[in-house]
Amino acid sequence: GAFSARSITLNNIIAKHIHIMRCTWTVLLASLLALQVSAFSLPASPGRRVGMVSSVARQAVAMADVLERPPEVKLAPQEPKGDEMNARGKKYKLLLFNDSVNKREFVARVLVATIPEVSEAKAYTIMQQAHTQGFAVCGVWVYELAEAYCDGLTSQGLTAAVTEESDE
Repeated sequence: GAFSARSITLNNIIAKHIHIMRCTWTVLLASLLALQVSAFSLPASPGRRVGMVSSVARQAVAMADVLERPPEVKLAPQEPKGDEMNARGKKYKLLLFNDSVNKREFVARVLVATIPEVSEAKAYTIMQQAHTQGFAVCGVWVYELAEAYCDGLTSQGLTAAVTEESDE
């Protein structure tokens, strides 16, 4: 779910930073090698400079070689353990309540537009249940997602609430 998506995003960020570092070192190495080549065309008197540039170029080559090895990246475990799993595994119901203000067709359209996994047929069923029984369960999600869907429904004038799913 969201936990593994976060790990994938972290992997992408790390890979981009490694790529940027490699590119930077490649440019640096090319510059140093160009400097070394231009130092050979200098008169013989600044010979110490040629030796210094050569030494720096060797160090740059050694550093670039180190960067070519993939770094050891320790990622978070994919499955949380024990109590963490129970706490993260809690699910929440999104409840839609009947109201006398909104037309049924509007309610169904808002459900389809707000909750991606709700089809038109499912939206009609949810709307009918809320109309006849007073409320309906739109779905069960992790808290953040249920809360986001609830905010989307209430921003359109519908009456909705999030409640923890019982183990019944």
